[in-house]
Amino acid sequence: MNHIWRHLLRGLVALALIIGGVAWTRPGWLPPWARLNLEKLPAWARLGGPDTTSVDEDEDSETGDAPEDDDDDADPWRIIRLHSAEIASQLGVEAVPAALERHAHHLAANAETAYDAEHSAEVIPRVSGVLREVRVRLGQVVHRGAVLAVVDSAQVGTAKAKYLIARSALGLAQVTYDRTVALTRERAAPGKAEFEARSALTSAEGGLLDAAQTLRNFGFSDADLARFAEAKDTGNLLEIVAPTAGTVIAWDATLGEAVEPTTQLFALADTSRMCLLIDVYESEIASVAVGQPVTFTISGTDAPTFTGKVTWMGTEVNPQTRTTRIRAELPNPDGRLRANQFGRAQIQLGQEHEAMVIPRTAVQSDGAVEMVFVPMDDHSFRPQRVETRPTDRDEVVEVLRGLKPGERVVTTRSYMLKAELFRNRLGAADND
Repeated sequence: MNHIWRHLLRGLVALALIIGGVAWTRPGWLPPWARLNLEKLPAWARLGGPDTTSVDEDEDSETGDAPEDDDDDADPWRIIRLHSAEIASQLGVEAVPAALERHAHHLAANAETAYDAEHSAEVIPRVSGVLREVRVRLGQVVHRGAVLAVVDSAQVGTAKAKYLIARSALGLAQVTYDRTVALTRERAAPGKAEFEARSALTSAEGGLLDAAQTLRNFGFSDADLARFAEAKDTGNLLEIVAPTAGTVIAWDATLGEAVEPTTQLFALADTSRMCLLIDVYESEIASVAVGQPVTFTISGTDAPTFTGKVTWMGTEVNPQTRTTRIRAELPNPDGRLRANQFGRAQIQLGQEHEAMVIPRTAVQSDGAVEMVFVPMDDHSFRPQRVETRPTDRDEVVEVLRGLKPGERVVTTRSYMLKAELFRNRLGAADND
C-alpha cells in the first residue's frame, strides 16, 4: 500500500513540473486562465527567466503583427494594417495633409441688444397741466434742446408771478436799506432801523432765489428768467425740450390730455449705436477683457454680422444662470439693429495667428486622449496622439501638438480604424 502512494506522489510531482515548465517557457500553449503572468512575479523570481521580448516577438510573428518600437512600452497603440490597398480603397479610407492657416480663437455666448443708456433719455413735463401742443412724431430725429411739446400749466404761471414779485420786493428792500443807511450815518434815524432794513433785504434776496430756483426746476434757463422779468411774462406755457439728441423711440403725447410731473411723454435714444449685453459663463470670464473685438449675429435671420468692442465687464454672477453680463458697443449707422434682439456673440480672445488645422472628422477619442491615424503606406496606418482646440469653423480643429505641417491624416472612415485598433488591443489583452 505504501508503495502505491509513493508512485502516485512521484507522478503528481512530475506532472506539476511539466505544467510549470510549459507555463514558464511557452505560455501561449496554455489557455488564458492557466497562463503565468511574469510581470506579477517578484524580481527574484524573474531573474534568469526567459526573454519576454523574444516571446512577444514570437507571438507577433504568429499573429501577423509587426513588433513594436522601443517607445511602445509607453504607447499602447498598435499599427493598423488592412489586407491590401484595394481593401482600403473599397472602404473609402482617405487622407489629407495638415494645413496651416491664420485664425483667431473666439468665445461664443448668448447676447441681447439694447439702447445705449448713456445716450438715451425719458422726457417728462415736470409740472401738472394740459398738453397744448405736440411738435414731434414717433421716429423723428431731433437735436438737443428741440421743443417736443408745450404744456399749459397754472403752476408755471404762478411760479413766474412769484418770481416777478420777488424781484420787485428785492428792489424795494434794497432802496429802503440804502436810504436807512444814509439816515443812520447822519444820525437822522436810530441804528436799530439799519438792522431792520438789512434783515428785510436779506429776506427779499432769499425770496428771489427761491422763486428763481422754482422756475429753473421747470427747465427754464437764466436767459429765460431775464426775459420774463423784462416782458413781465406770467404765461402758463411750458416748452418740453429734448435733453439729448436722438430718435423719438416712444411717444405718448395726446393733444389736450392732462399730464403729471411723472408722466412720460417721449423717449429718445441715439440709434446710431447699440448696446450688446452678453452672458458669459463664470468659468470662461477670465479670458474676456475690455477692448476685445465682438461680432453679433441675430438668431433666426439672414441679417449680416455686426461688429464692435467690449466696453464693460460685469462685477457679479447671476445666481440662477451662473453667468456674468458683459457689455459691448456696436455701431448701427443704418439702423438695422433694434433693441431686444437675441442672437449669438463671438468675442475674439486673442490676436490672429498661424495655426495647423485638420478636419474634425480625422480626430477620434478613446475617452482619455485624442488621436488621428497617419498613413504609413497605402494600407497601413499608425495611431498618433494629438491635442486639439476648437476653431471658429465647425469642420476643422486646431492641432496644438502631435503633428507636423503637411503630415497626412485619415479623414474618412477613421472611426473604422479606431474600431480595428480597439479590437487589436482587446485581442492583445486576451493573449497576455
